[in-house]
Amino acid sequence: MIALDLDTQIQLLSRIQFLTRFSSNLVQVTGESGAGKTWLSERYLENWANEPNQSLLICNPSQQDAQHRAIILRQIVRDGVFNENDSMLQSLEYMLEGQNIHTLIVIDEAHRLSATLIAELWALVTEAQQRENWQINVLLFSLRGKLNKWLQKVSYGQGVKPLELEVSPLAENEREMFIEVMMVSRQLDAAQRRALKQKAALLPALPGALKGLEQQETSSMEEKKRRSLLPLLILAFLLLVAGAGIVWWTLTQQSTENVEATNVIPDGVKELSELLDEKEAEMAKQNAAEAQGSEATVLNADAIDDNISLPEDPTVEGMTVGRRDENRRIVVPDRVVDAIIDDQAIGGDGTAAVDEALIPELAEQNQVPATPASENTQAAATTQEQADNAQQTPEPLAPAPQAVSVTLSNTELLAVSDTRYALQLAALQSKAAVYDFLQQYGIENTARVYETVRNDEAWYMILIGDYPSVNAARRAELELSANVRRLTPWVKSFAQIHKEIALAN
Repeated sequence: MIALDLDTQIQLLSRIQFLTRFSSNLVQVTGESGAGKTWLSERYLENWANEPNQSLLICNPSQQDAQHRAIILRQIVRDGVFNENDSMLQSLEYMLEGQNIHTLIVIDEAHRLSATLIAELWALVTEAQQRENWQINVLLFSLRGKLNKWLQKVSYGQGVKPLELEVSPLAENEREMFIEVMMVSRQLDAAQRRALKQKAALLPALPGALKGLEQQETSSMEEKKRRSLLPLLILAFLLLVAGAGIVWWTLTQQSTENVEATNVIPDGVKELSELLDEKEAEMAKQNAAEAQGSEATVLNADAIDDNISLPEDPTVEGMTVGRRDENRRIVVPDRVVDAIIDDQAIGGDGTAAVDEALIPELAEQNQVPATPASENTQAAATTQEQADNAQQTPEPLAPAPQAVSVTLSNTELLAVSDTRYALQLAALQSKAAVYDFLQQYGIENTARVYETVRNDEAWYMILIGDYPSVNAARRAELELSANVRRLTPWVKSFAQIHKEIALAN
């Protein structure tokens, strides 16, 4: 931010620090749009707040009261269990159970809060004023006059009322300093510096309005660059069109030449139609000659000796069927064939299945002793036993699962400055759960895990990112994937992270 050392802003931050140091208060910081309220909220959390527990809420029009409660409570009580529909006072009493609490709640764009949530915040402050071990301060950064109606209603009839501080416009010397810093950061020449000062003189003395002037100048310079590229783009387009026309004309000329070359017939070469006519004439002459020859053959048929066309006597040498057994054949019924096949299937040769000889010669030649039924039964039993043994072969055991490996980043995180922040996604009690969590959300390469001890039990915290401010962490949360955003990450300072890592050492 440019205006880091402006007197009006430093005085406002010191007053907020004084009001929240010794007691519980609800302080409304109001100002016009562009007065720098968002920057003041971040600056106070980074360099002025002394509370050990801090919570930042940047209100969004699409958020509901349940989401606002969840964001605030998860930053105050780490890993707390609560109902988002209960009031914040009920949830804190349930989670703390008489423990001490010293916290700061900062809400930017607070004019977007509902009347119900404003009443809950005021109830938190009034309850903390009555308890010795509670100190809760609430800072509401909002537009001027937007919250007065609701704050007056919730504090009506009570002795304590909310406090209000206003962000004043920049003084003349601060305005000039702001503009000078803008011009130095942009490295403008003398003419550009004069033009920027003239435009800034017409704007209100607010940081947001002056920063908007810088953005307008940047956009105008980018527009000039785009305009300067327009003639080059037009020239390139014309060259492409001309090149495409030349290629099309060349291809057209080549196709025309090919067609003309196809239509030209060299001397001495006949066309296809002439060749077909000549071929048909030759075939007609051949058919006429064959017809005349067949007529002459018919007229002279009585004078021709046709003995030479008779076939020679057939020979039966090499034939096997019916060569020595004329008028005799064997017919085997279907039932006999099936019985032979069944006999061979149980180890026999098939002869036992035939009750009587088919012909006497076959009975004499095939007198083979039948296989005893006991041997066939024994063979079948052996085959069945081998099949049973094969079925009882034990299956191979499944491989044992491998051990889960999770890399801890305690040493790496201790090297990060206490002034930086990270987003915490979850807190788990086993490395296996951490491994499954990283795999489920696909963040094994970006997340970092450290170990701490709570109630004599090991806990594993899952972090993501390293940001210079709380607001930067909240902006980075919007860039996370949808499934990770549904975890509603919360901002955690590295100072708190270092304390928790020290508990595990």
